Amino acid sequence: MGSLTLDQTHWPLALTIAQEKLTFEQHIESLEGWNTWFERNEPFHVIRFYADKASLEQASGVGKATLEWMKKGADIKFHTLVKSMSIIVPPDQYHRMSKMNVPKVFGIPGGIFPSLEEAFIWLSESPDDIDLSGIKGDWKSAVKKMIEAL
Repeated sequence: MGSLTLDQTHWPLALTIAQEKLTFEQHIESLEGWNTWFERNEPFHVIRFYADKASLEQASGVGKATLEWMKKGADIKFHTLVKSMSIIVPPDQYHRMSKMNVPKVFGIPGGIFPSLEEAFIWLSESPDDIDLSGIKGDWKSAVKKMIEAL
């Protein structure tokens, strides 16, 4: 069984970390985490970190459950509250995953990156006018430490 971390320590930055293949129940837990962030009704940024190839695999029923969740209003919350989404995938999976276009699929600024460092560079240099000034503390270092602790 995989592990899932949902963190909002550095709000308005939300972090998800997936390691190994998640169960259907863990996926539902992640959707509930998103709902909690949406309930704050504040704009936020998301970094999604996939630690390995298995963490990118989906359990049976995940797609259908996510579509139902989106239809129940998550899609509107997603487009109005999520200001950017950086998805970090294992370097050996980057080529396959890089074909997914975050702005096209999710309708928000974002990207797929082969490393946390490249996501940080994109966030700091993004022409999409992404404002990270509300994120408190040395969040980049803290996020790195959380991921390195895996």
